Amino acid sequence: MIRKHFDDARYEIFVPERGWGERIVKRAAIKADPYGSEWRAGRLLGGTFAAICRNGGEPSSVPFDAARFEAHLRCPDCRAELGRDASDGLRCSQCGYEAANEGGVYNLLPSGEKAELYPGDRADIIDFSLAGHEKRLLGEWYELEGVFGNKYRWIGAEASAFLKPVRPGKQRLRVRGHGMEGQAVELRVVVNGAAVGEWKLERAGLFVMEADLPDALEYRVTIEASPVWRADGDGRPLTVSLSMIRLVPGS
Repeated sequence: MIRKHFDDARYEIFVPERGWGERIVKRAAIKADPYGSEWRAGRLLGGTFAAICRNGGEPSSVPFDAARFEAHLRCPDCRAELGRDASDGLRCSQCGYEAANEGGVYNLLPSGEKAELYPGDRADIIDFSLAGHEKRLLGEWYELEGVFGNKYRWIGAEASAFLKPVRPGKQRLRVRGHGMEGQAVELRVVVNGAAVGEWKLERAGLFVMEADLPDALEYRVTIEASPVWRADGDGRPLTVSLSMIRLVPGS
């Protein structure tokens, strides 16, 4: 995706070390990599993938005035000029598009894309990195873990949640999670009492499951996983960790 839209890019992988176990696995994976990269460690332990991207073209001959940087920007929705308001946010002079100053960063994605990438707390989304997501979880879930931007909850043999569509039309269920190295897991998703899909995870790392759903005013989603296992020093029966459950437009 980066190569498609940018002419040049530099990558960096940040793999966490939250304990002695992760440190050992990370160092062993880096040592085993023929280039000494953290790529294998990232596949085993997860982490953050960052890139600095550059477009082509010649530098502008117009001097850049950082005090009036907004003069060089255009509204992502209507392409009109942007100005700064009293709270130092950016506001479109034509359509009213707004982008707040969040720690010196302005998010200038088009409104439609921003709503999909950063939907906030909605009835059709359970994002484990957002406060309040637990009100749509049913039954007992394990405690919230992880760091900002990568929050998750482990599940055992079964976990349930409640979702409600906020947009008309066909609905599709999307479940995002992470499987551990050496633990092949079979997953089955039941929605409103009927099975909608089965998957087998044979590798570690991020997974995304999707299944079309029948029309309904609300959905009770149950995720069944097997076999369960127990980590050393942890008595909990575990299968996979989940970070997001949501509804997306169906086909």
